[in-house]
Amino acid sequence: MAPPTKSKETKKDAKTNRRKTAAKGNQTAASEGQTPADFLEQMAKMAKNRSQIYELMKPQAAYSGDVFVKKVKEKENTKESVTFPVPFNIRLAVPFSERRRVKVGNDEEYFSAQYCKLEATEYMIAQAPTKENHRVFWKAIQQDQTKILVCLTSEDQMTSSDDPTKCFKYFPTEEGQTMEIEQAKGKITVACKSKTAGSFEQVKYCLEYSDSEEKIDAAFESENPSASVSKVHPLTIFHMTTWTGTRPESGHPLDPAVNIAAFFQEVNKAEVDVLRKTMENFVAPVIIQSMDGIGRGAIAWVILMLLKDVEKRECFDLPDLIKKLQKMRPGCLSNYYQFAFCFAVALHIGKSMGWCEKDCTNALTDLTAKFPDRKLNEVGNLA
Repeated sequence: MAPPTKSKETKKDAKTNRRKTAAKGNQTAASEGQTPADFLEQMAKMAKNRSQIYELMKPQAAYSGDVFVKKVKEKENTKESVTFPVPFNIRLAVPFSERRRVKVGNDEEYFSAQYCKLEATEYMIAQAPTKENHRVFWKAIQQDQTKILVCLTSEDQMTSSDDPTKCFKYFPTEEGQTMEIEQAKGKITVACKSKTAGSFEQVKYCLEYSDSEEKIDAAFESENPSASVSKVHPLTIFHMTTWTGTRPESGHPLDPAVNIAAFFQEVNKAEVDVLRKTMENFVAPVIIQSMDGIGRGAIAWVILMLLKDVEKRECFDLPDLIKKLQKMRPGCLSNYYQFAFCFAVALHIGKSMGWCEKDCTNALTDLTAKFPDRKLNEVGNLA
């Protein structure tokens, strides 16, 4: 672990002092049982923070209201009792700032995804596309010229039908197969060039996609009259086919961590390869797509960022990375199993890459042995 610097300690003390001062001076704080009218009056006075608070509350309020009422009505119509929690595969609304939202096209159409940037490295954490919005997802891929996509929805969670509880199969999965995605103008054509089944139940797809509305340079077209008029872009998809997000029925709950660690090392190698080949200052964000962009998607971001730190031999500060992601994407890791699994994957990474190998081995043994002693919460799954 990297020791804290003096400047960081000073900043920490300053933040603590600010909190103490604010607590003493806050004479108008909302008390328990405050009436809605008083609360609204207080909110109106918070000019600086009002928009930020609204943006944080809006998505969760939208989910809590519309979706909840809809589900209650569905239960009433089928004479079923209303139970909690909500279905596991539902795409929950995640509150985050407006500037991190993924906007597509000139009309700024939204997709359920978020940019998560730390230093010079940027990722997009996305929810699983549906049949209805997968065209917007492909538009986002094209807009950012994404070269690597990590798909974490298992085979059982994917479908070719219009099932909103599953991830729509948005890319061709057989060599030579093509798929056309209709857009508002033109269409995006996706072709599978190769499919490689690796170890650890992962599959690597090398795709090419083109947009009928995106034309090649006129000068190039005049020199090469037989060339296609559309630009062709490469895309590599790493698909982890068996990581369901739930605790395995047999074996130790943390056993899959070793395969997940190896999978993300393969993704990291591809990232490094793209970085070496690029001639531009801009490196397209890697897309991490899980069912609802929390749990597995959050673990992927943390581990891929950790791999970069380990390669540079800078630090092995997993808690710090988790805290930073929690600030960007609140609720992305929320239960004991998720945190324990994330630490298990990280320790396998440290072990295999020779970073404090003995310490990582001892910590992993200790975590594996003591994991069953801690009670899981009601869900205890990775989303």
